[in-house]
Amino acid sequence: MLRRSLGLWLALAAPLLLGCAISALLLDSFGESVIPEVSESADAYNQNLRWGRVQQAGAQMLPAQRERFVELFDGDQSAFHFTSVEVLSAVPKSVDGREVDVLVEWEFYSPPALTERRLRQKQTWHFLALERRWQVAPDLAVFEAVVAASGSNAPVPASPQR
Repeated sequence: MLRRSLGLWLALAAPLLLGCAISALLLDSFGESVIPEVSESADAYNQNLRWGRVQQAGAQMLPAQRERFVELFDGDQSAFHFTSVEVLSAVPKSVDGREVDVLVEWEFYSPPALTERRLRQKQTWHFLALERRWQVAPDLAVFEAVVAASGSNAPVPASPQR
């Protein structure tokens, strides 16, 4: 009798256990197609740059821009000492959400002057599906304009003084 009830129990439970295993596998594969929010990657990149962790920030960039980025922000003679950074907006550029434009406002000063200034920067973020991470292509021209203007003591466009 015990064998019969155990056999009946296994016959009824086996399809249920098999169904659970299959659904768990399917749910795991569906989870891979979900794109993570860009905000975490954008925050990490911007905070790394704000606190002078240039190499870590550069690791999230397009390789073609990395050398120019490191030259601009790394070293003791950097024109930027950031006091704050704020993400103002994040707007998806594509229907699938794999490309997002992020608008960021930076506050900084350039020694020896202690006057704090602001500028806004557009960052275009691309999701790399194979690597499962976001990569940024920032507009470095706004920072390059500050460096060029500081050498000539000309006013900096789009960087109002406080």
